[in-house]
Amino acid sequence: MLQLVEAAVHDETFLLELYVSTRSEEVSGWGWGTEEIHAFLAMQFQFRQKSYASRYAEAKPQLVMQDGRRIGVLLVARETGFIVLVDIALLPDAQNRGTGTALLQLLQEEAQASGRPILLHVQSASRAKSLYERLGFRTTKAEGVYDEMQWKHFHKR
Repeated sequence: MLQLVEAAVHDETFLLELYVSTRSEEVSGWGWGTEEIHAFLAMQFQFRQKSYASRYAEAKPQLVMQDGRRIGVLLVARETGFIVLVDIALLPDAQNRGTGTALLQLLQEEAQASGRPILLHVQSASRAKSLYERLGFRTTKAEGVYDEMQWKHFHKR
């Protein structure tokens, strides 16, 4: 059973480990050793955390819990005109099991009920992009290596 729980200060180590687990494959081909990779990713993680806190001050990271185990994070900013999916990440052993789909569908239900579209940015070459497309997200803008995507589907009453 999935649960979302607001992350606390003591969850920072887990969030760093999660970030490293999602980026290690990408940077492993750079010819760096394990220590250099970890130091680089830790620095990027801290920069990203500060950037998110500055840009989306009201958004609080939620831990994705399954059977009492932390398996990921979801960060959503609920703005006036949009629901912004800032970050969604799952540990490698929790991927490809329907968890991401379930989380996105919950967000789609919220978006539909509130009459707001969902906005996100994803790397153009990311495997996650095909998941977003399968769930009805459409690319609205290409910005370098990132694509802006939106989902909107509102039933008329």
